[in-house]
Amino acid sequence: MKRTKRTDTLAVVRKLGEEARVKAVETVNQLERAFEARVAGAMSRLGVPTTREVRALAREVASLKASVQRLSRSRARA
Repeated sequence: MKRTKRTDTLAVVRKLGEEARVKAVETVNQLERAFEARVAGAMSRLGVPTTREVRALAREVASLKASVQRLSRSRARA
């Protein structure tokens, strides 16, 4: 009988521990999202481009570079 009660108590403690761990992880995730949003807002107000904007500019530069190279080759032939 003692063994069953101890096992039940251990199961309850483990469950409570797991619930506390899950809640802590959720809270940390929520804080991270809030922090990231605030940092993104501050960076936006400072005029710092986003990752998406930088990638778009990199594609545009690559495209322009290719165009310049094509023009250079065609003028060299002429």
